Amino acid sequence: MVGRWKKELENGKHGEVDFSTVPALDAEEVAKENDQLKRLLGEQALEIAILRDLVKKKNPHLLKNLK
Repeated sequence: MVGRWKKELENGKHGEVDFSTVPALDAEEVAKENDQLKRLLGEQALEIAILRDLVKKKNPHLLKNLK
């Protein structure tokens, strides 16, 4: 599929593509966003672990559904 899209692009089926209009990525900005996403992922993993512990303590019969 990707090969077909590449051929179509090269043959001009999708019109002229001006790659100079694609914004340049700022490495510092990307690194900052990456750090933010890692923190968010860590917080979510911690929340899930806490909630699973609570379910395990309050409703042990529901634990088999969480695995």
